[in-house]
Amino acid sequence: MKRTVKHLTLGLLLLVPLLGWAQQPPERWRYLTPDEKEQVQRNYERWRTLPPKEKEHLRQEWDRWRGLPQDRRDEIIRRFDELRQLPPQERREWRERFENRRELSPQDKKRLRERLQEKKSDRSRDRDKERDRE
Repeated sequence: MKRTVKHLTLGLLLLVPLLGWAQQPPERWRYLTPDEKEQVQRNYERWRTLPPKEKEHLRQEWDRWRGLPQDRRDEIIRRFDELRQLPPQERREWRERFENRRELSPQDKKRLRERLQEKKSDRSRDRDKERDRE
């Protein structure tokens, strides 16, 4: 499971930007910022240096990802983004828990969701306070 998550994450990081841009007309390249162009080139180089077996595995993971219903993909992306918004130490703790148990316990999942909701509420309150000041 851990390996699959790592491969899926790597595949998404490498393939999603490339596939998105590859589907755009060639003129799109001209409108990318230098940083975006550099990121595309770095991803392409990383892809090129992968062993064929790894590329095949990532292609299979990509096919599996595309086979998921859109709502499930959206949920996975949302949860991944929420996890990335946690402070580094807390992210590390969750990663270690996941790696040690291969799966989060129901209580850990609940605590993570509650923690993320608290952060969202805090940000909403901060935004509301800023608006009130204006």
